[in-house]
Amino acid sequence: MTELAHNPAERTRETAIWLVIAGLVGAAAGVVVGGGVDLVRVLLAIVVGILVVLVFWRYEVGAALMLLVMPLDVYGRLLTSPVTVTAFHLTLVATLASFGWHVYRRRARVLFSPVDIGMLALLAAAFISLPTSLNPGVSMFGTVRVFFLWLLVVVWSNILRTHRNMGWATALLVATGVGTTFVALAQYYIPSFEMGNILMINQGGGVYLRRVGAFFFDPNYMASFISIAFLVALGMAIHAKRSRAALVWLAATAVLAAGLFVTFSRTGYLGVAVGVVILILTAPSRRRLPILLAFVALALAAVAVAPGELTGRVASIGEVERDLSIATRYQMFYSAVDIIRDNWALGTGLGAFDVAYPPYRRLGTLTYITKPHQLPLAMWAEMGIAGLIAEIVLVVSIVTVFWRRRPRGWTAVEAFSAASIVSVMAVQSWFQYYLYFEYMWLMVAFAVAGNRLARADEEADHEL
Repeated sequence: MTELAHNPAERTRETAIWLVIAGLVGAAAGVVVGGGVDLVRVLLAIVVGILVVLVFWRYEVGAALMLLVMPLDVYGRLLTSPVTVTAFHLTLVATLASFGWHVYRRRARVLFSPVDIGMLALLAAAFISLPTSLNPGVSMFGTVRVFFLWLLVVVWSNILRTHRNMGWATALLVATGVGTTFVALAQYYIPSFEMGNILMINQGGGVYLRRVGAFFFDPNYMASFISIAFLVALGMAIHAKRSRAALVWLAATAVLAAGLFVTFSRTGYLGVAVGVVILILTAPSRRRLPILLAFVALALAAVAVAPGELTGRVASIGEVERDLSIATRYQMFYSAVDIIRDNWALGTGLGAFDVAYPPYRRLGTLTYITKPHQLPLAMWAEMGIAGLIAEIVLVVSIVTVFWRRRPRGWTAVEAFSAASIVSVMAVQSWFQYYLYFEYMWLMVAFAVAGNRLARADEEADHEL
């Protein structure tokens, strides 16, 4: 998408925008002065009205708002019945509408990529699962969510087609991660701080582990978000051309590491470890050995000074017989295989795994956990053979984006997006159901856009 031109027509439009905003503020002020109204609601209406106007003025505003509200999760929920609607959903719809309007008005070209084929295959699989779904309502809503996830990838991969937009989006993503970390640290270290989600895990013997999730409904989801922000910041630091910029990104990385620690998410720890390996492999060749040695030293130091609750949490990853959470994930893997065996062709219906699961539940598992925790298996179990095909097509389409670029060397965006996708999609999704995890799909959009920018830069250098 081309940047908005600074011409007389554009200046006229900007003037009109500010006149509308001034009108909203003036009208609201008049209502308040008149008395008899809730000032908070009026002010909220003013803010929402102004934001809607600004989003339609420039869809980049909507994209920025999307990044700001995405970590709110539970606290951003505006509607929970009959379906969940969050502030993120509203900003996504508004941004899509603004983007579509600008495309129509300017007759601009929307860029697509091989990933869109994978996303459409996933959408088709969701539709195919509808007629035989064990829970048609949930499957229909899930299909709609998959459709909007595809639109999310399309709109973000087009918004990020300039270095300027890529720059502020990357910085804002990391900044929201740092901000979320500060909330999580307050939750962990300040007992009286009760805002957000705090989960107390009974370790036995009257010992409780305090797991914090900031505004996410599950600490594991917060950990996955922080792991992505961590890998983005670290990737930018590794590829930074100036030492000052590298120090800024490393400072953010240190803060995010603290945020990941207080989630006590084994899923997040494992995902970050694999992501860091990807970042080292994709680092500039002259920096790989120093970076590897630095991480080995940091890892040894972390093990030496880490508190017992952290090392105990990491050590429990393999305790299938003693840790009920681990045992449930382990046994659910085999239950999912059994469900696939009996429903391999058409599946249970998207989102209907929990309806089919109870007869397949193994002994020694937590009874209140019925949702799938292994996304790769769940896609086949829920959407049948069409889901398996969609899964393969999607993975191949994402690999294609990176494979065309790999022989030429990696840029920072390509490196951190590859690390994030492998971390969440290939590792963490084996322990959590991350189909609707927006940050995972956002990283896919970053990968598509990063590849386009790299190829465009190389073509420009070749012409010179």
